[in-house]
Amino acid sequence: MPELSPSENFFLTATAKGCRIHDDPMDCEMPVQAAHIIPKQSLKRHGHGDKVWDTRNGLGACYKAHRRSDAALERFPAHLLDDDFWRFADEVGLRYLAERLYHVNTTGKVVA
Repeated sequence: MPELSPSENFFLTATAKGCRIHDDPMDCEMPVQAAHIIPKQSLKRHGHGDKVWDTRNGLGACYKAHRRSDAALERFPAHLLDDDFWRFADEVGLRYLAERLYHVNTTGKVVA
């Protein structure tokens, strides 16, 4: 079997659990997509283009949720950001950005 490309691995890992945003599948607008928690542009802008396909920065989201997050209309729920993601954010020095985007403080608690 051929080895997966980094983008293929990112897609398969992120979408394995389906859309993680909506509890009710009727709220989803398919297909499920692999979404970046910290945007690709931000990673590249801060010199981390080599980390764009790091699976710790991925989340399965239906088309609607992915589109709304990318447009900054409705970000992903902060409780979905797990410890692996926060380690990734620390490694690339972008925890502050993730905290601002997802309205959490350094203790990981959601803030208004």
